[in-house]
Amino acid sequence: MQNQPHILYAEDDPDTREVVQLLLGHAGFRVSVTGDSSEVLKLLASDTFDALLLDNWMPNLNGIELCRLIRASDQKLPIFFCSGAATDSDKKAALSAGAQGYLVKPFDPDDLTATLFAALNVPK
Repeated sequence: MQNQPHILYAEDDPDTREVVQLLLGHAGFRVSVTGDSSEVLKLLASDTFDALLLDNWMPNLNGIELCRLIRASDQKLPIFFCSGAATDSDKKAALSAGAQGYLVKPFDPDDLTATLFAALNVPK
């Protein structure tokens, strides 16, 4: 894929981070990863991303707090949650904080890639 969409994936579990990074890479995305919410803010300030994938449970700020903070200065970046926090209130909180979508772990890999392709309006 030319002009690979650049995805930032924030996940505190290193095994999950590696699997999703490989999955998205095979689907044609360029992926940057971090396990720390503070690092997300640094990366967003220093690079350009086409979408952000957030886990809800991370050190420092949780995903909801981080999403709200990002939305205060960036209304356009597509933000999606990929989290094991599976209650309706978790999903509602993420969407209220400004996320476009919420996938519950374990999720179908095709659902994740289809969500990103659709949000970024890029062909598969």
